[in-house]
Amino acid sequence: MTRPNTGKPRAVLYLRQSVAREESISLELQETAGRDYAAKQGYRVVGVESDPGISGRTWKRPAVQRVMHMVEAGEADVIILWKWSRLSRSRMDWAVAADRVDQAGGRIESATEPLDVSTSTGRLARGMLTEFAAFESERIGDVWKESHERRVRAGKPANGKPRFGYTYDAVTKAFRPDPVSGPVLAEMYRRYLAGESVYSLVGWLNDGPTRPVQGYGVSVDGMWSARTVRRMLDSGFAAGYFTHRGELIEGIHEPLITADEWTEYQARRATRRVRRSSERSPYLLSGLIRCWCGATMNAGLFGSQRTAKYRCKAAGEKRLHTGGYVTTTVVEAAVLGWLQAVATDLEAAAKDQAPPPLQTKGPSEAQARRKLVKLQARLETLTTRYADDEIPREMYDRVRIKTQAEIAETETVFRDAQVEQIRPMRVVIPDLLREWDSLPIEARRDMLSRLIHPVVVRPMRPRSEVAVAGLWEAAPSVGEFRT
Repeated sequence: MTRPNTGKPRAVLYLRQSVAREESISLELQETAGRDYAAKQGYRVVGVESDPGISGRTWKRPAVQRVMHMVEAGEADVIILWKWSRLSRSRMDWAVAADRVDQAGGRIESATEPLDVSTSTGRLARGMLTEFAAFESERIGDVWKESHERRVRAGKPANGKPRFGYTYDAVTKAFRPDPVSGPVLAEMYRRYLAGESVYSLVGWLNDGPTRPVQGYGVSVDGMWSARTVRRMLDSGFAAGYFTHRGELIEGIHEPLITADEWTEYQARRATRRVRRSSERSPYLLSGLIRCWCGATMNAGLFGSQRTAKYRCKAAGEKRLHTGGYVTTTVVEAAVLGWLQAVATDLEAAAKDQAPPPLQTKGPSEAQARRKLVKLQARLETLTTRYADDEIPREMYDRVRIKTQAEIAETETVFRDAQVEQIRPMRVVIPDLLREWDSLPIEARRDMLSRLIHPVVVRPMRPRSEVAVAGLWEAAPSVGEFRT
């Protein structure tokens, strides 16, 4: 591209402040050096663009894109840098940028490292300087990587970003429980385990003085949100863990909750994740009730009297059977009656000092642990055989995906079995009944989800049939309906 002769060459200064502390030269110093150089060369400065605190390893910088556009649009003839490394520390990005500027008929010059790039010797020297910049960038990255790995091996997170509930000691480079926000974080877990929904926690937190920190993603208004709360609780930092490359690692910082509370939180979180919409429902059995036909039942105000009822989804949408409605009072009275019957049995068993053995609803913790060890060993053996070229890639991928799915499923079973050991839920029924009227709906619903299979209903007139069964029993079927 041939540019018209318009007098003094037009120069645009590009400034970038490095994120590396040892190379963080102020933008003011870079601009002064650039203007002095332009004056000596007889250039007219038509613009100054800067990217403060942005790594030279990325090309996604607003100011550098504007500078390139000015040259390609014919608005500037020369790009002046403080050093060659300011434009980019990437070999590929530098090569592409230099070619784009050459094709546009412009040139790139350095205020402190002047070279005549119109000659082969000058271009070689520039190439050596840009190569050294790329090397220096990689060296700094290696240092940071080793520093992070060293911290992780010592049981510390790779960085000291803010974490709610803790303060960061810059001297020891360790996290310590914060006397103000630490108890709030522990209370959040305990409220969740007591049955409160995430949305209830958000309301409770926003009514208080504490606010989230940047490490967990803060909403625009700086207030708590459901996403922020979930991210913070799921991180496990309060349980003494931190995440590194997607793996949960035990840290040396003091936990705010017990290991049992963390295990139970994971199990409860897994079950609530599939029925989150029911957390805010004003109906006791939302997410916990099924029609005899196998369909789910939705709660709402139905009929001309706008009565609270559960409605079979299949009867309403697919017309699989007639009816499909049952009033909430009928089902909830059946559930309450079932709880009272179990409490009576427990009281009688306690008097006889011979409580009936608690049947588990699935594999024991020991069984799940043994299966988990076998699956992990299988995955390791599979990986070794693939690395030794004993099996093809297609077979490796197929078996690996299947094994990883089995591991995830077994881990869930293992956590559930641990929770059953931690809290044999059947024994809390008497306490639940005593506090029944004072507990909020979501707390009652959460407790029920730990005690019973989904309630099965056969809508009928004049009175529907309802079947309730504990998790230590077989799930209810049509044949077990009480009249």
